[in-house]
Amino acid sequence: MTHNQFSSGLESANLVVTSDPVHQAWSAIEKQKQINPNAEPILCNVTQQSNLTIIAFGTPLGSLLEEEGLVSSSALKADNFTDFEFLGTKSNKSFSINQAAIKLFRSNYDELNRKKTKLIELSKTSLVIITGQSVGGSVATLFTLWLLKGLDLLKTKRPLCITFGSPLVGDEHLRQCVLQFTTWKSCFLHVASNQDPTPKHFLTRNTSGASYKPFGAFLLCSSSGCACSEDPDLILEQLVTTNSQSAQNQDPNIEFRYGQVLEDLKHKALCKSNSQSIERERDPLQASIVTQLLAIGVLAQQQPYTEMKNLIRRMKKHETELLIQKKKNSGSDKKLNKMKTCLALFEWYKKESNFLNTGYYDMYKKQCNPSDINVNEYKKGLWNFWEDTVTEVENKPQMEGSPLGVRWLWAGTNYRRMIEPLHIAEFYKKSGARNYKNGGKRPTHFILLEQWLEKKIEGKAKRQMPATSNEDSCFWAHVEDAIILCNLLNNGESVTDVEKVTYKEELKKFEDYVWDVINNYTVCPDIFLAKGSFMRWWKEYKGIVGSAYSSQLADYMNSRTYLKYK
Repeated sequence: MTHNQFSSGLESANLVVTSDPVHQAWSAIEKQKQINPNAEPILCNVTQQSNLTIIAFGTPLGSLLEEEGLVSSSALKADNFTDFEFLGTKSNKSFSINQAAIKLFRSNYDELNRKKTKLIELSKTSLVIITGQSVGGSVATLFTLWLLKGLDLLKTKRPLCITFGSPLVGDEHLRQCVLQFTTWKSCFLHVASNQDPTPKHFLTRNTSGASYKPFGAFLLCSSSGCACSEDPDLILEQLVTTNSQSAQNQDPNIEFRYGQVLEDLKHKALCKSNSQSIERERDPLQASIVTQLLAIGVLAQQQPYTEMKNLIRRMKKHETELLIQKKKNSGSDKKLNKMKTCLALFEWYKKESNFLNTGYYDMYKKQCNPSDINVNEYKKGLWNFWEDTVTEVENKPQMEGSPLGVRWLWAGTNYRRMIEPLHIAEFYKKSGARNYKNGGKRPTHFILLEQWLEKKIEGKAKRQMPATSNEDSCFWAHVEDAIILCNLLNNGESVTDVEKVTYKEELKKFEDYVWDVINNYTVCPDIFLAKGSFMRWWKEYKGIVGSAYSSQLADYMNSRTYLKYK
């Protein structure tokens, strides 16, 4: 699988070090330090330029001392701090965050909340860069996650978080939580030099038993060059095994100067002087990985051959998994288009049922048409696809609004409105079946698709023409329950007077519901087909209330105005 692959870490690094944002971020940090160099540094400072806003986080003195431990989200919740609970998933409910970073975040909460409110508004027209060095970078990372939660990325510019020499901020569970937000992980770039001891500070001192893990892209730097990577194995290898003499002797509370490092790397990238030829490697992927390791100084550390071989093997596996994921994402879109095509075939089924004057719900329920066989096959394929899709999305972190994108949400809505009536038809074919929607019988993925749509379309304008499919995908379940009530009332001997009153009240509620969906054009004209279940209900209900009964729906039906419902 890897013979046609290569790793683009060097090319990505060259792009980063020659672009403006990383240099602008470092300049903002330098300016933040110069505001009052003789006093305790402020936590953050905001600077604005034309279409650019940068918030730079400083590092208060002593913030790295004895703060290498991790604090769990459950412990934070018990302490009434729940601002990062949104990151949790059903399968990954708890995660841990560095103690120093969360301590700084909480002690400056009110100020950060004001900054967040301001940046949410600015991000509509301005690129926002959040940056910081050392523990200031860790706080910048947490702040960016917090900010992303409040942004509608369809209407705002995506922020960038660029940190320098920042210790890792959380454990493997936090990493997995962040990776669930597919558009978020690209917002983070962490610059780390092999001469800077701070990024690995918590790794070498942590004794809690919990393990720090990186997330986002890392620009790993050495005197030989640089490379970009999202591979946690490579990043940890760089941070843990780098033991240069200068790094050993440095105090992590003395911040490393990245300005000259960035300038040197930019010069090398522009002059194309940082590439090294690996002639012995015939595998393009392995050759590109070895070149990256040389550039960031890992191979120069003369690690044992077995360790390097294992690292290269793990990196090749990671690159292969990334490629598979990219293909999977691309395949998902293709499969969605295929599912849309399958759904379009149901329109032919609807047309055939209309020709028979029965409607596709009742035709499917009877199962006496040859085309029902094909419909069953298509229904099964669509069901499996959307059930799996909804389950996958539901396992991701849940936030306000719909967890599905607009394109997928409307595709899921069309599926629900077309296919759930067929499932309802199967349900009511069983003897004694009733109360589909409220009796715990409705499949979960239909419920979630409906809930997500409701969150997305609050305040929708009233229709001016009838819907092409019933907006309430449980419409036919309501009809079936109403028919059952009519049958119970017509079988008067086995029904008590109290039950009769209750059943009539329920039928009146259904009548009001029907008039509402007709008046709002949210049902399709097919419900009025003469051989359909709705017209069957109306005839039975009319017999119960009597021909003299008058209501908006009764007058509408008796005058045959429904024939104009088009």
